[in-house]
Amino acid sequence: MRFPHWLKTVASTLLLSAVAGSATAQDYGAAGPGQFQPAYGTNNPGALYPQGLPQGYQPYPAISPYQMGNVAWDQTFQDTNGLWVRRMLHTNRDYFGSIDMIYSEIKRPGNTHLGSEYIPLDSATNSIRGNPINTNGQGGTPGATGTGAGGSGIVDSNVYISRLTIPYPILLTGTATENIELQNDIFPIRDLSELADYRSIGLSLDWGFFNEDGSGFGVGGYWTGMDTQLFQMGQDEINGIPITQDIIENSDGRLLFTRNGAIPLDWGLQYVDNEIIGNLGTNKYDLLFSYYTKTFSIGADANYYMPPIVEREAFKVRSFLGGRYMHIGEQFNFRGIDSGFGYTLDLNTGGGNNAQANLYRPEAGSIQRNYDLFEATLTNNVRSDLAGGQAGLRYDFGDGEEFHLWGQSTFGLLVNHEQYRQYGNNIGDQQGLLIYGNGIDMLAEDATFDTSRSMTHISPMFEQTIMAEMEILDYVPVVKNLPFIENTVFRVGLTGTVVGEVARAGESIDWRGFPQFPSIRAGRETWWMTQWNFGIEKRY
Repeated sequence: MRFPHWLKTVASTLLLSAVAGSATAQDYGAAGPGQFQPAYGTNNPGALYPQGLPQGYQPYPAISPYQMGNVAWDQTFQDTNGLWVRRMLHTNRDYFGSIDMIYSEIKRPGNTHLGSEYIPLDSATNSIRGNPINTNGQGGTPGATGTGAGGSGIVDSNVYISRLTIPYPILLTGTATENIELQNDIFPIRDLSELADYRSIGLSLDWGFFNEDGSGFGVGGYWTGMDTQLFQMGQDEINGIPITQDIIENSDGRLLFTRNGAIPLDWGLQYVDNEIIGNLGTNKYDLLFSYYTKTFSIGADANYYMPPIVEREAFKVRSFLGGRYMHIGEQFNFRGIDSGFGYTLDLNTGGGNNAQANLYRPEAGSIQRNYDLFEATLTNNVRSDLAGGQAGLRYDFGDGEEFHLWGQSTFGLLVNHEQYRQYGNNIGDQQGLLIYGNGIDMLAEDATFDTSRSMTHISPMFEQTIMAEMEILDYVPVVKNLPFIENTVFRVGLTGTVVGEVARAGESIDWRGFPQFPSIRAGRETWWMTQWNFGIEKRY
């Protein structure tokens, strides 16, 4: 069938008129006239998106018509050939997580001696304050045998000194004018240098990510484990049976040993004996002298890494800012047992099978019970909680997957909040109190003490880390077949941490003897810790 040409024109005009009339009669709803669609909360009102799509299907506003939304870094520059180059990195993160076993070494507890400050013997003259002293004010000259009218002076290189002289204890029985021979370090004043550095096994964890532009974030934490150290001279039991004064008498004092240790103590009382004035006495612990310390540390930090400030083919440096928390816990414990006996010493260095074994022990038949056996204890706990900001540099060597070496230098200022607690019993010179203490008997009174204190100050911190990561697990039999070993590397590293102005438990004691009591005195020093890391890192 054939249609005239004019009929085609008329039919087309009528069809367009019908469509236009239908659109004009349409309900605009919330869009209003002149708009193609209503505004939906999930899309841009000015864009032609299909209506009613779920939120996850709407590209706005992550994508624009001009640039992909998944772009982390876009740079346009002119290279050395004069050509303009546009370099664009899409957003993509490389995540990592690691777990390490750490072998930690922490600085030993200190060097200070145990006890109050004292006046030691002058090494040149074997005397106090450079002047020879004896009980009756009489003296001879060094190297001569001098005997004054009231008693012995200096005999050869040995010094005869009043038993009240700082810091030596009263051992002899009888009157206050008796002498005691001081030689060969009979009554050693112990110090914390008897102990070594702490060592322990712990754990560390790290997690974070890096973007293509080099920026990133990392967070990690560690726990060193607990380590204890003990120094002990003497014993308080035999085959599980506690030693009593009856057992000591039955052994004629052979269980006692003057070189166990002694502690000089400030009584706070004044006494006068033959022109010697002082307020110090020293308690002997001839049955048992021991002290031990323990410590541990935990910590965590978080860092935001900036894009590299230096970037070469196999080397890059980036700065970072972050925060850190550290906890250092330390405890010092002293325990000493005084036999309660007075005696003269056997200093026989001559012949005989038992000559050396008897040295620094009571002479046969000389022991005398002066007071009851007593035990002295002191415990000092120090907790240091440090928190603050840090900044530093991280540098990476090599960009290969098989081997990667990186290091990190960190500087920080940390607020250091210290908490102390000190408690114990019977810290005092019982023999000295009985003779010169105005009738004070420490064992008849309550000699316990318990005190607490807190302080806050600023501590500087520096930390250096070197870490090597290697893809060697794929070559280890059995291990390489484990399902989780893919994209996992072995790593080994060393971290050194130095913190200034850290209180140590053994050095934070102001030793005082009864009727005074020990108290808390902050003893701070530079604290350090090293950590060897051995672990694995998972990349995904």
